[in-house]
Amino acid sequence: MDVLLLLTFLMIKHAIADLFLQTYHTVGNKHKYISLAHRHYAEHAVLTLFVCLFFTTPLWAVVVAVLDYVLHWHIDFAKHRLINRYNVKRNSNQFFKIQAFDQILHYLTYALIVFILMLQ
Repeated sequence: MDVLLLLTFLMIKHAIADLFLQTYHTVGNKHKYISLAHRHYAEHAVLTLFVCLFFTTPLWAVVVAVLDYVLHWHIDFAKHRLINRYNVKRNSNQFFKIQAFDQILHYLTYALIVFILMLQ
């Protein structure tokens, strides 16, 4: 398996789902555990499934897509709960520090996916 290519495609997928696709809908309410934000998490899962189908079996592609869904959901949920709890403004230094940590956790998710698929 070409792990660097897989990681590259997962990072491109992340930019498409996190930046491009979110311009087409209001995600909102990510601070609520169950909300319309699940559409966003599902977009991540579907795109992860699509990417991983080129690198592994359909079963493992589904497994890591579900993992991406669950981890993305909880990372975003925690981030938005923190932002709301401490009333962090979107243009503040604190917001961008939280946002950076959020993105690090997402990138680590993709490293985990690559690691899991390397073991298969």
